[in-house]
Amino acid sequence: MKFFVTGVCGQLGHDVMNELASRGHEGVGSDIFETYSGVADGSAVTTMPYVSLDITNPEMVKKVISEIRPDAVIHCAAWTAVDLAEDEDKQAKVTAINVGGTQNIADACREIDCKMTYISTDYVFDGQGTTPWDPDCKDYAPLNHYGKTKLEGELAVSSTLDKYFIVRIAWVFGLNGKNFIKTMINLGKTHDELRVVSDQVGTPTYTYDLARLLIDMNESEKYGYYHATNEGGYISWYDFACEIMKQAGLSTKVIPVTTAEYGLSKAARPFNSRLDKSKLTANGFTPLPTWQDALGRYLKEIAE
Repeated sequence: MKFFVTGVCGQLGHDVMNELASRGHEGVGSDIFETYSGVADGSAVTTMPYVSLDITNPEMVKKVISEIRPDAVIHCAAWTAVDLAEDEDKQAKVTAINVGGTQNIADACREIDCKMTYISTDYVFDGQGTTPWDPDCKDYAPLNHYGKTKLEGELAVSSTLDKYFIVRIAWVFGLNGKNFIKTMINLGKTHDELRVVSDQVGTPTYTYDLARLLIDMNESEKYGYYHATNEGGYISWYDFACEIMKQAGLSTKVIPVTTAEYGLSKAARPFNSRLDKSKLTANGFTPLPTWQDALGRYLKEIAE
C-alpha cells in the first residue's frame, strides 16, 4: 500500500513512517517545515520521501494528495499545546490547523477515494465520572479549546468520508518532542521531591506501539471510531511518575496532589481519561502491550 502521513516531525508521525518501512509499504511523509526536522536517528523516516505541506492551505493539500494518490492518509499533524491553545491570540490558528487543516485533508481524500485516519483525543469528552468512555459515545463536552477543535476535526472527517478511522489516544509519549516521561526524568535528576496530580486518571500511549496498530487498521476495512492506549490498567499521573522514577533508577520522592492544589494549568484538564478499548479486540485487532512494558522499552530507546 501507499501511505501519505502528515506530522512526521512529531512523535507519532515519526513512528508511523518507520512502521510502514518495516512492513514494506510505500510512505510519503509531510510536515510544515521545508525539510524533515525530527530526530535524525538514521531510521526510515529520515530517508523516505518528504513533502513540505501547510495543511491549512486547501489548494496545496489537494494538489499534493492528488499527485501522490495514496491508498491511505494517516493524519498525525495537529496543534497539541493544550495550554497555549487557550490564549485568545492563538485560538484562530489552533482552529485553522485542527479543524480547517483536517477538513482539507478529508476533502482531498474524498476526491481520490482513499482511506483516512484521524488521531483524536479523550479531550472531546467532559472528563467526569469514572466509567471508561466508549469509542462510539456521542456525549461530547470538551473542557477546553484544544478539545473543542479536535472534536470539530472528528466531525469534519466523519461527515465527509465513509472510509475513515477516528482513533482517540491519551497521554502520548514517543521519541520526537517533549512528553511527560522526559519531563519527569529531567526533573528527577535535579529535584529531591516532585508534586504530581493524583486525581486525573487514564492510560499512557507509546507511539511506537500505536503506529503498529494504525497500520494494522489501514490494512483492513474495519472503519469507525476506536480508542487506543496501552494496556496495563488505569492509573493517575502520580502512579505513572512513580513507575518512571522506579524504572529509571531515580530516588526522587513523588508527592500526590490534587489538580486544585497543583494549579498552574490554563486549560481545564479531564479527571476521567479512561478509554474503553474493547472494540479493538472485538474487531480482531491486537491490543497494545502494557504501559509498564512500553515504559521500559521507551527508557532504553531514549538512553541509546
